[in-house]
Amino acid sequence: MNTSENSTMLHLWDGNQVNLESGMFAGSDVVKLMFPAEKLLGVTSHVPGTVYEEGRDFTHAPGSAEIRLVPGSRIPYFPESALHPTENLRIHPVPDANAIRNAVDGGYLLYNNWEFFTEHQVDISYIAKNVDLHPALPRQLDRLPRFREKLAKGEPVRVTLIGDSISQGYNSTKFIGREPFMPCYMELICNELQFKTKTPVNLQNLAITSTGITRAQENKDKYLPNRPDLLAVAYGMNNMAAMPADEFIGHMDDVIAESRAANPHTEYLIITFMTGNPLWKPTVPGPDAVYADAMRKYVAGKDCHFALADVQKVWRMFLERKSFYDLSGNGVNHPNDYGHRIYASVILDMLLGNGYW
Repeated sequence: MNTSENSTMLHLWDGNQVNLESGMFAGSDVVKLMFPAEKLLGVTSHVPGTVYEEGRDFTHAPGSAEIRLVPGSRIPYFPESALHPTENLRIHPVPDANAIRNAVDGGYLLYNNWEFFTEHQVDISYIAKNVDLHPALPRQLDRLPRFREKLAKGEPVRVTLIGDSISQGYNSTKFIGREPFMPCYMELICNELQFKTKTPVNLQNLAITSTGITRAQENKDKYLPNRPDLLAVAYGMNNMAAMPADEFIGHMDDVIAESRAANPHTEYLIITFMTGNPLWKPTVPGPDAVYADAMRKYVAGKDCHFALADVQKVWRMFLERKSFYDLSGNGVNHPNDYGHRIYASVILDMLLGNGYW
């Protein structure tokens, strides 16, 4: 697909103005903000249509880093018990599932792979007292030289993405067909690259839901003929519970070796992945960190035609201040629109520099 000529990338924050930070009152009547807020600019439903009112729906103490529900609020609220449903269960993989197996306590977790979470989350914009999160990721200006040169010269570039459901677009609102129809992270990135550099960017998103790194090896005939300038590789979420990290890296290296043999001028972006629900067995904390560290070491040992987008490191920084449900698109292992913006910000900061943190 050819990307739009206009930018669709709303920065997470511009200076001290925080833009549409996501929140969900899940297991608490409080949503934590990334930064203490001097002034709220608005609290709205994520699916456009409802503007919530201070005093009627929530309260905020100036200078605090939270908003709190008031009795009778119109904002959706889920008590802790609702996050662990026991009745009227429609269990994944049925299409309208509201629950999923394998909670660490042996029960179920609240789950929906379509519009449920985006319909029950809010967007919060505010003026922060101080934006003090500036992820110190390596700039990698010496990496991806061919891709960067084409961008600088305004020459058309081809980007191919292979990965799992996160990269396919779940649960961005464009993917699920709901307003505000925000696209997935890689489309955001390519739109922004085209907008900022005036370079034509062609994106082929070949990510497939429920797949892992071995599917990339099986599907090589789908992406090797594309001859991309940049091949983005984004697997791991569906591998980490069953495959040792060194085995995963071995498979990824095989994928890239075949690609380099077929397309010597292609460069590679390796993307670490978000952390999942810590109360779900396939995404308990630990393996994500092991995988991310293995991917960091893999790229560090490669030549300048490889770069790393360290989403996992930044995602954990956000979770030090926010609830998992604030960022979740399905309750267990997909980002919402805000989460896709985090992914995009990590990669754009590496490619374009200042302006994304």
